[in-house]
Amino acid sequence: TTTIPTPTTTTTRTFATTPSRQSSSSSSTPAPETNTHARCPLEFETLPYRGAEVRIPSVRGTMPDEEWLETLRGAVTYWSQNDYQSAWIHVPTSRAGLIEALTRDDDVNGSASSSSSASEHTQLQFEVHHVNATEQTIILKKWLRSGEDKVPPYCTHQVGVAGLVLSDRNELLLVKEWRGPPSNRVPSNQWKLPGGLLDAGESLEEGCVREVWEETGIECDAEDTSVLTFWHRHGLTFGKSDLYYVCLLRPQLNHPEIRMDPVEISDVTWMPVKEFLETQDHPLITHIFKEVFLLEKGDDLRLVEDGMERLQPAADIIKGGVQWPNRDPYPTYRGSTNRIPLVKKE
Repeated sequence: TTTIPTPTTTTTRTFATTPSRQSSSSSSTPAPETNTHARCPLEFETLPYRGAEVRIPSVRGTMPDEEWLETLRGAVTYWSQNDYQSAWIHVPTSRAGLIEALTRDDDVNGSASSSSSASEHTQLQFEVHHVNATEQTIILKKWLRSGEDKVPPYCTHQVGVAGLVLSDRNELLLVKEWRGPPSNRVPSNQWKLPGGLLDAGESLEEGCVREVWEETGIECDAEDTSVLTFWHRHGLTFGKSDLYYVCLLRPQLNHPEIRMDPVEISDVTWMPVKEFLETQDHPLITHIFKEVFLLEKGDDLRLVEDGMERLQPAADIIKGGVQWPNRDPYPTYRGSTNRIPLVKKE
């Protein structure tokens, strides 16, 4: 018989997690209430929006699983009776054998559940919500209230960034990636902007600066009005959607040494903007120059040659902050059109 430990004390802490759709207004997240929960048979954490969270240790303890699952049933009853909206269980992959008992419709002894023997909320019937690959845990959830389940699905989007690195000489930093199998890879046909996915906790600007450095070895600074454009598309791998931001960056040195990542990148170059517009057709980059810098092939491009003023976007996306009391400001972006275009089409 496998066993699982039972905590001997009960605590309440704030822990960020998926909020209920029921509270989707623009106001700040309400702080959880603090109680001793002395009558709850399991230790748990109180989440925002009245969620209750239990983390199963990866090491088995002395209590048999069947007894622990019965204790969990008592905790579910407690949460339901004390106005909690949802219950969450973190199951380590090493304890994945518990998933069947936690998600099935039967009671812990395997007999069919019925309304006469137990209420709806005392049945386990948890559902898989998501998997935390970093912690190697499977997170289950259960909606405790009657009516529609208001817990939203797990994250549906990935966030990517690219750096439009523009030198004081109006040169654009471009890369080519590798294509094909590792044993027979070839350079990509098109020049593109260096970029990739954000790491957890990164800002858009931090992610752009990091990705450019990782792929090219060029150290950059983000502009005060760094975001130039973004797209929102759907239907990617695993059914995810994609938010992709392009930020304007400036190299820290006038003639920095290129140190490209040979694993991902096949070539790196500095290309004058004039040459790019005359010879290249990358859809995203040409879109940015046309709509943000008001430049396209066929314009008078003498003003973007070396020795002229560095290009500036005709429209800015300015980074500011929105702040609630006792919280750090949230980075918040807004549009501005207070610049005069450097080059106008004849």
